Amino acid sequence: MEKPCGKLQCKKYMIRSTAVFDGVSDVPYPAAILVEDDRIRRMLPWDYVHAGSSSAECFSDTIEDIFSGNHLSDESPDAELADLPLYDYGDRLILPSFLDAHTHLFSAAAVASDFVCDTLGEGKSREECVSILKDFADHHPGQKRIRGTGWYTNNWSDKTLPDKRILDEAFPDRPVYLQCADCHSFWLNTRALEEAQIASLPEPEGGQFCRWENGELTGLLLEPEACAPATEKLMEFSDEEMREILTDYQRVLAENGVAAVSEMFAEDYSEETRHKYQILKQLDEEGKLVCNTYIYTELFGHTDFTDYFDMKEVVDSVHVAINGVKGFVDGVTETHTGMLLEPYENRPETCGEGVPLWPRERMEEEILAANRAGIQVRLHCIADGSVRMALDMYEKVQRAIGKDDQRNTIEHIENIHPDDIERFRELKVIPSMQPYHLTLSNNEKILQIGKGRCKYEWPVRSLLAAGGKMAFGSDTPVVTVNPFYTIYAAVTRKNDEGVQFSQNPWETVDMAAALKCYTSGAAYAYGKEREMGSLEAGKKANLIVLDRNLFEIPEEEIEETKVAVNYFEGQLVYEKAE
Repeated sequence: MEKPCGKLQCKKYMIRSTAVFDGVSDVPYPAAILVEDDRIRRMLPWDYVHAGSSSAECFSDTIEDIFSGNHLSDESPDAELADLPLYDYGDRLILPSFLDAHTHLFSAAAVASDFVCDTLGEGKSREECVSILKDFADHHPGQKRIRGTGWYTNNWSDKTLPDKRILDEAFPDRPVYLQCADCHSFWLNTRALEEAQIASLPEPEGGQFCRWENGELTGLLLEPEACAPATEKLMEFSDEEMREILTDYQRVLAENGVAAVSEMFAEDYSEETRHKYQILKQLDEEGKLVCNTYIYTELFGHTDFTDYFDMKEVVDSVHVAINGVKGFVDGVTETHTGMLLEPYENRPETCGEGVPLWPRERMEEEILAANRAGIQVRLHCIADGSVRMALDMYEKVQRAIGKDDQRNTIEHIENIHPDDIERFRELKVIPSMQPYHLTLSNNEKILQIGKGRCKYEWPVRSLLAAGGKMAFGSDTPVVTVNPFYTIYAAVTRKNDEGVQFSQNPWETVDMAAALKCYTSGAAYAYGKEREMGSLEAGKKANLIVLDRNLFEIPEEEIEETKVAVNYFEGQLVYEKAE
């Protein structure tokens, strides 16, 4: 991986390309961009200025001279601009930096580090997962815990849920904490169950400590509240380790052209949580962040948000902000904890086990209290039942408050009842979706909800056609933070091998729509559309240059696309080696 580049030494310069996608128009066009300090000052015609400096002398020593300076017009209507450094990117596509509307920053950074085995998704059975983990443990003998992520029963020929026995045989002495790819389950061995003291904890209100008929813990934890003790151990690092993890992950974000992420685990207001967020703030104050982070804290259990505003007071900095609250209405359909309107196809006795994960009456009170305090609410809703419940609750709260500008969102929406599609626009609720999850599903929703309801799985096109805003994200570490995989899934509805991978292939969107969801749509969801999300005068100079034009290449090349250059607030923070 390339390192982020040194910062620009000059404060005012111009860049241009014959293909600039500004996030407002639907097609790229030739343009020049005047950047001063951290802002876009003017958007100009491509040939507005004549030849300025085409050297890289205004850049730090790490920047190679990749700017051609060709195709410059002979005359300039603005002599002052003609004297500025001009960096010509030829026909490479320039567009706003990606804004990932849904991530779990701290766990994603940890998964990308040497502390966690992140290749369990390659396992096609529990045995293969254990073999991968053994190899990781052999190469990390000094780690007191074995941490892993990415296992997924949809990838296994035997799709039954795992238990502790195979882990106990392989790892009798070290605690093992394995997070499922969807982040809604944990697979532990006996030593981990003991270290996390699961047996002594009360049964969670939302989720489950799975047990055999004799009451013995199986080692499987379902849903975020039940997973919390294991998550705490997975993410238990020293301050110096966390600083290293977060700093290294900035390089990953820079390489992928991402200028905004979120922390969506809906954590509590404890001193431990506050301290963790303050580490990120310290890195920001030291100038080590090249990406904005928006944090969403715990909604459920709170109608008094004094702690929210107290935490905001001590955590917020230039690029870090407590931005809203989040709750989980349901789980996931893979474990039958997604909340359906009608019973599961393969479990006709249930519409979802243990759902909603929080009593509806309490959810309504807490959403109302948050919105009245001016706090945005984001709700995790996988299935059609939870989506409808969330829309109903938002509608009730809007009537009580008398306004509809809270920017409330519904996260995921993996299937929906068609009657609810128009309601997003009517209620001004933002659908926040992750199209690449369609491939993670591996068509298993057919077994869970049947082909009829699968006609409304990941209904990206239908929701966009109904009007309103939409935000795209990755949900990393559930899937890669690489935006081009999400874009590919959105415009093709195919898997990585190019195979049509849905029961509703008509739900594709065009390239312009996909890019807008990943830029201006996400900016709107974060409430930052005046600062970022498009290339317009006055906005932050967050822009990227790609190694190819997404509007011209064959669809099979979309996932191969790379960020060539990344500017964050006018500073060159990443350049791909030629």
